[in-house]
Amino acid sequence: MRRGVNGAAWVAVLAAVGLGMASAAFGGEAEGPRPAIIPQPVSMDVRAGQFRFTPATRIVAEGAAAGEAAKLADALAPAMGCRLQRTAEAGPNTVALAIDASLEASAGGEGYVLEVAADRVTLKASAPAGLFYGIQTLRQLLPPAVFSPAKAADTAWTVPCVRIVDRPRLGWRGLLIDPARHFIPVADVKRFIDAMALHKFNRLQIHLTDNEGWRVEIAAYPELARVGSQMDRTRRRTGGKAPPRFGFYTQADVRELVRYASARHVTLVPEIEMPAHTGAAIVAYPRLSLTPGALADLPPAERWRKVRGVVAPRPATVAFLQDVLAEVVELFPGRYIHIGGDEANTNHWKTSDEMQAQMRRLGLADVHALHSWFIRQMDAFLAKRGRRMVGWDEILQGGLAPGATVMSWHGAEGGITAARAGHDTVMAPTSHTYFDYYQGPREAEPRALGGFIPVEKVYRFEPVPKELTGDQAAHVLGGQAQLWGEFIRDARHREYMAWPRAAALIETLWSPPAGRDEGAFLERLARHLKRLKAAGIHFRPLDAPGA
Repeated sequence: MRRGVNGAAWVAVLAAVGLGMASAAFGGEAEGPRPAIIPQPVSMDVRAGQFRFTPATRIVAEGAAAGEAAKLADALAPAMGCRLQRTAEAGPNTVALAIDASLEASAGGEGYVLEVAADRVTLKASAPAGLFYGIQTLRQLLPPAVFSPAKAADTAWTVPCVRIVDRPRLGWRGLLIDPARHFIPVADVKRFIDAMALHKFNRLQIHLTDNEGWRVEIAAYPELARVGSQMDRTRRRTGGKAPPRFGFYTQADVRELVRYASARHVTLVPEIEMPAHTGAAIVAYPRLSLTPGALADLPPAERWRKVRGVVAPRPATVAFLQDVLAEVVELFPGRYIHIGGDEANTNHWKTSDEMQAQMRRLGLADVHALHSWFIRQMDAFLAKRGRRMVGWDEILQGGLAPGATVMSWHGAEGGITAARAGHDTVMAPTSHTYFDYYQGPREAEPRALGGFIPVEKVYRFEPVPKELTGDQAAHVLGGQAQLWGEFIRDARHREYMAWPRAAALIETLWSPPAGRDEGAFLERLARHLKRLKAAGIHFRPLDAPGA
């Protein structure tokens, strides 16, 4: 039995799900259960009647809406066994998609209005992203089999008559994946993006570099990828049970992933760790280290064991890493570039005569000030290129860089401090959003990093701290969950750790907090998981004692 739901409550949930299935099977209409939409829309008015998709159903769309209409046809075609065609005129048995600029004030760029009547469906938004999210809701109104990659026989493709008015609560709705510790093939990243898009996530942070691996091609410094990619922490941490995953993304790979994600309104946020978590970079280029001479004469395999994982923030190192960021900026068109900034063991700088001399030369009081000086160099570099720097909350130490956005992982405190100082923040606390933590009894679950975060606890996450005033709260961009890769072996394991917890997270980021109801969410979630099963997503069952 899942913790947080007692036996009687869970029986009631399953009973409700059973009734919902019966109503769908026998053509129940307004008297049946409300549609189980995740994330829950702002407003949903369920009416009597149904719209039925048939091979003769046509899609109406012009201009910017045409691209989203093609995505709707693509999404429905495998399970329906036919591709709906476009037509120029709206009428009976049509699905009309339209861009309506007048909705900007009420719906923003990601909101939408969806109306389903017995003879037609109308979807409007002020921008293509809103149409895309409306399409995801429309898909959830259909039977779960619509998510199948193969034709589903004997299925009535009906949609209940509804009027839905919806828009997201927060703009940053993110997840993080970690190919640095265990390389993730391009196909698996695409699969993960597909699941994100279905749930209306719009940011995917990719942890591209760490002590254990460098996973992106940098033309100016080819050894970063050639040498720095030949390490796999997951295999080591699992006692050799995980297959090794060496490798890196070529610049062509990155451009393809950016294109794929953008088509699904997901922005990729690259993370290039500095000044710490830089072991792979130092192995490839020992001159970045505090003791370059001691490493340069060793073969790379021996350097791995001796690297300290923190660069020497000398001017030459700053120039090197800015060269790296210059290529990253060209590869990733999104506004935000993440530079890490966390867990720097600055004690190494305390014991370095070179760093102490540099601190005196720059007039810096201590190593925290040196850390801040280094971060400011990167902030200024990115700002000149029209980008915003993001860093973990350790970038607060020694003073915050002028344009920095703080990703708060030690709890809410870093985010509160940043917001009060007028800086944007993304809430990503270990308490609720570290999806590499256990979600059930340790003895029954795949090995994880530690902690315990079941789906119910994720649903109780509040991304906007109550300590903030209205103006301060406006600096909370949103929230993000982390899937660190030390123990995650492959795509199935990653999905098991992500879902259904990510479904709980998206509702805290998208839906209005006033309507949050844990019991009702669990009922909807149980029905929603039928969609994930049809889609082939390897989620953790709600009633599973373990893997």
